[in-house]
Amino acid sequence: MRIRTDTKGRDETLRLLMQATGEKTKTGALFVAAEHYIADKRNKEDVVDQLDPEIVETLSTRELPMEIVIKTQVGTQTD
Repeated sequence: MRIRTDTKGRDETLRLLMQATGEKTKTGALFVAAEHYIADKRNKEDVVDQLDPEIVETLSTRELPMEIVIKTQVGTQTD
């Protein structure tokens, strides 16, 4: 297998991947990363399958609705 590394950033990415995985070859590092990705994806799908569909729909949006309440006070309050 030949991996093109002449594309911007690929050589550095592969070097960092080899370092992170402890692999001595680009192919080895790619396979370790692929196996990790597949296992992670399966685990996430298992979690999603166990959740309430309404929660999954809410979490699947680009942005979650957020409300912020800010309270300020000047001086002292006596009760």
